[in-house]
Amino acid sequence: MGLLVGAFVAAVAVGALVTILIAAATARRGRSNYRSASLAGLVVALLIFLGAAAMDSFTQVEAGSVAVVKQFGRAVGVFQPGLNWKVPFIQQTVTYRTQEIIYEASEDPTASNADYKDVEVDTATSDGQQIYARYTVRFRIDGKKAMEIVNNLGTEAEVVEKVVKASSRVHVRNVLKQFPASDLYSGNVERAQNAIAARLAEDFSKEGLELVFFGLRSIHFTEAYRNAVEQKQIEKENITTKENLAKQAEFEKQRIITQAQAEAERQKLERIGVAEGEAEAIRLKAEAEAKAILVKAQAQAEANRLIAASLSPDVIRWRAVENWSGNYPLVLGGQGTFILPGDLFAPQASTSGSTTSPGQ
Repeated sequence: MGLLVGAFVAAVAVGALVTILIAAATARRGRSNYRSASLAGLVVALLIFLGAAAMDSFTQVEAGSVAVVKQFGRAVGVFQPGLNWKVPFIQQTVTYRTQEIIYEASEDPTASNADYKDVEVDTATSDGQQIYARYTVRFRIDGKKAMEIVNNLGTEAEVVEKVVKASSRVHVRNVLKQFPASDLYSGNVERAQNAIAARLAEDFSKEGLELVFFGLRSIHFTEAYRNAVEQKQIEKENITTKENLAKQAEFEKQRIITQAQAEAERQKLERIGVAEGEAEAIRLKAEAEAKAILVKAQAQAEANRLIAASLSPDVIRWRAVENWSGNYPLVLGGQGTFILPGDLFAPQASTSGSTTSPGQ
């Protein structure tokens, strides 16, 4: 409606100006014609108004966008990408991008390339540490709900201000308060990030937005806390180093013990082996000696048997003569008789009941 009033005022003003200029020009010539001047001004005003109406009778919607058509302040339709015709001066459009839109909270917003920039969020952890969160939100406006959005929220910038900015900053601040500083400082922030994203997705869905991505880019801690964590980490590493040294010493101790046990076992086995070898040698020697004695005894017995078998009275006498030294021993026989040497080599006759001397 404002465009209609503006176009009408502009057309009337230009027409009046044209009328005045023409009337003044004819008056200098001494023949004023106010009727012709008024007609000319009216025609000019009409042409200007029609030209403005023609220019406002269509709108071009770019790809990745939709335009909500408003008529007398009420949403009456949605234009899709392309050239769309509308009632001039009566219908206006509010354009929304349906492509991804980026909202970013950072330490230096001027250095950001996001569509909408903001400062970082300050909050505290569950254990009272002051932190500053920097994050990125990527979202889309649902073109099918554009009429609801224009009625409930307003323009795209108002959507970002009322929903994206407000919800994200509140949820980031409140969710991070539920986590201790140690969890967030170590970089294990995925659980917090997922919790924030879940809340944002729910809020966005209610307002006709789609959350594409939420990410905690970084969490900034105070200098004092960073120094304390660094010192604690150094101490932890020192403890770990000492534990490793103790484990190495224990390992070396066990290695030495194992080596000593192995050496003792080796020496024991060697001694056992030597003793068993000596015992076996003694046993084998004893068996050999026993076998030798047995063989010698058997040989001696066989020799004795053969000797005994070969002895006859003649052989015995012959051996006695052969071994006689030539001396005649005097042998005293029974009952005071003497046995002459020649009788020793004479065959002996046995009589039953008596024995006589050779001289009788």
